[in-house]
Amino acid sequence: MQFEIFIIRLILSIGFAILLTRFFRFLGSSIWIVGGLAILMMALAYALEYSKKR
Repeated sequence: MQFEIFIIRLILSIGFAILLTRFFRFLGSSIWIVGGLAILMMALAYALEYSKKR
């Protein structure tokens, strides 16, 4: 179950990162910017889940 949640969050964070870079044109929208934004959003999702459970 935990792995499925990870995969769903990964897909959603990549999708939203692509949309955000397309809408706001962050620094030419390179693959590194999209990847970094996706990792940031994934980390924030886990951090918010952790703070909610505490």
